[in-house]
Amino acid sequence: MKEYKNVDFYISSLSGGGAEHVLINLASSFSKMGNQVSITSLERRKQFYKIDDNIEVIRYDHTKDNAIIGIIKDIISVRRQLKSRIDTDVAVSFLGRTNIVLSIASMGMKKKVVICDRNNLARKYSKWVFLLLCMIYSLADELIVQTNEIVQVYPKFLRKKIKVLENPLDFKEMDEQCIGEVEKTNTIISVGRLEHQKDYKTLIAAFSEVADEHKDWNVKIYGKGDMEGEIQKWIDQAGMTERITLCGVTHTPFLEMKKSKIFVLSSFFEGFPNVLCEAMYAGLPCIATACQSGPRDLIQDGENGLLVEVGNIHEMAEKLDLLMNSEKKRESLGKEAYKRILRLDSKSVCKRWLDTLVS
Repeated sequence: MKEYKNVDFYISSLSGGGAEHVLINLASSFSKMGNQVSITSLERRKQFYKIDDNIEVIRYDHTKDNAIIGIIKDIISVRRQLKSRIDTDVAVSFLGRTNIVLSIASMGMKKKVVICDRNNLARKYSKWVFLLLCMIYSLADELIVQTNEIVQVYPKFLRKKIKVLENPLDFKEMDEQCIGEVEKTNTIISVGRLEHQKDYKTLIAAFSEVADEHKDWNVKIYGKGDMEGEIQKWIDQAGMTERITLCGVTHTPFLEMKKSKIFVLSSFFEGFPNVLCEAMYAGLPCIATACQSGPRDLIQDGENGLLVEVGNIHEMAEKLDLLMNSEKKRESLGKEAYKRILRLDSKSVCKRWLDTLVS
């Protein structure tokens, strides 16, 4: 009787996003447990993360085709691959586009298919697009989401297939970014793609309200995205060009967090914000919007972090002012944040994932 499992992962790219990082962490952990693991990338963006040599990586690149032709070619390629991989125990996809590809490509096959949503797609798409997406999702055997809150946004016909699993955190990987003593500076840090969902405009406006009272504090925003030019314009218009910096992508985000004193997540909505988890593990006092979903699962307001209303500039400014003024408050919130996040240890969470995927 075979003791290991064959797990094939599918994702649109291996770029520097949170979903990509989670998938690679899962793949690495499964492989170390003795399972046979592969990752198929549909090459939507350039590879950012390193992958263990013992994990097979398969790539398809139809990015030069238009959107419709590209997705059709991806479906054909994935279906051929599914047919050829007769020993696969479960095929797992991450992110909406790849979930569509795998759900359709696997139709009629006797192979377990699990799709994983990493965002609030009911907020990302129109009502009718989201409903169509859910109908395609129903072709899969299971849908994994990260919070109980997000389950409620899906229609009732899909909820019976949904399972909730939080993201694993690789504490060792993060700790290895910080060799020796790390010197902290009066920095407020935010990490994420430069896109509308992250609502950096609120963070910029909030800091601008209190910046004159805290002249030795600055803001660093790490990430890349299509809105870089627009966000830089907001910074310039606020007169914060010398105080708020767009730092681009970093391979050591945890190190940058450890150098900082406050973390802010200003998003309109989330799935399960990995960067907030990482900031909490870094022992940072975190300010996050009480958006759907994720932050309220992680932060108890006033105990291990601070929650603010989505888009509320003045409330965020007040919380920033509170933390910049009080080292004691920063230390107490950061200490409790660290304790809260230890439950997401990669080893135990990955075991729950594997048990769910191959059950």
